Amino acid sequence: VRNLSVAITETATPALRRTFTNQLMGAIHGHERVFIYMHKHGYYPSYDLGLLLGHDIEIARKALKMRF
Repeated sequence: VRNLSVAITETATPALRRTFTNQLMGAIHGHERVFIYMHKHGYYPSYDLGLLLGHDIEIARKALKMRF
């Protein structure tokens, strides 16, 4: 999404700008579908800050225990 947004602002031709814009909208809709699926199935508790932070802390602790 980020790269397409930058490409749109730096594109010189209208046809390529439309192509990138269409791809950007497709990517945004794809992200939306993934979010809705994850939220619906409880894989991403986006509205529960406590759960999100707890999960991030758990992952950070696991990462700190890893041997390199």
